[in-house]
Amino acid sequence: MKIEEKFNQKLLVEGNDDQHVIWSICDKNKVTESFDIIDCGSDSQLLRQLSRRIRFNADKVKAIGILLDADTSLQKRWNEIKKQVKDLGYALPDVPDANGTIIESSSYYPRLGIWLMPDNLQSSGMLEDFAKVLIPEQDELLMEVEQVLIKIETAPRKAIYKDIHKAKALIHTWLAWQEDPGTPMSLAITKSYLNHNHELAIRFVTWLNALFNPTTNNQ
Repeated sequence: MKIEEKFNQKLLVEGNDDQHVIWSICDKNKVTESFDIIDCGSDSQLLRQLSRRIRFNADKVKAIGILLDADTSLQKRWNEIKKQVKDLGYALPDVPDANGTIIESSSYYPRLGIWLMPDNLQSSGMLEDFAKVLIPEQDELLMEVEQVLIKIETAPRKAIYKDIHKAKALIHTWLAWQEDPGTPMSLAITKSYLNHNHELAIRFVTWLNALFNPTTNNQ
């Protein structure tokens, strides 16, 4: 279902899971609703949309944020973004800001924000790595899940998931063992299975507010 766009600020995300997780984080942390969260369908489609939205909507859009998984290489992903915006007047640093990057354009293009999942620091990772960090400390089920995954990975047969997807296997197994089994990540935040007050979540929310609600954020 296509969500109607109603704001002059946009946060582009890779997919439906990202969209709903961010909605839940914003709701739990009372982030002012001032931007659309747009499911682009994939990382490649997001990057294609980015340039188009900046070029053809500059007079209508005040700020654009992008949320991308680092996947297998944070630096490779960062270089892909730099390539997309190099001709648009944005001066991106050599590496992303650990607290989320925000660039003021030297031209008439909108403010640009970039967050690489999970934390702008890990050399690889994705949304599920972000969610894993939000599991409460000393959670007993987490230790059980980790032991199960170790057993699977060291068995004579190979585990069916790739190393890059280990966090995905972990978080969804952990969610399958909750009071409401199989709760989606977004609803797990709403139900407080995942900690929306974790330092990483607060750092992410601070970046969102600095990008989309700078006046409110500075009050």
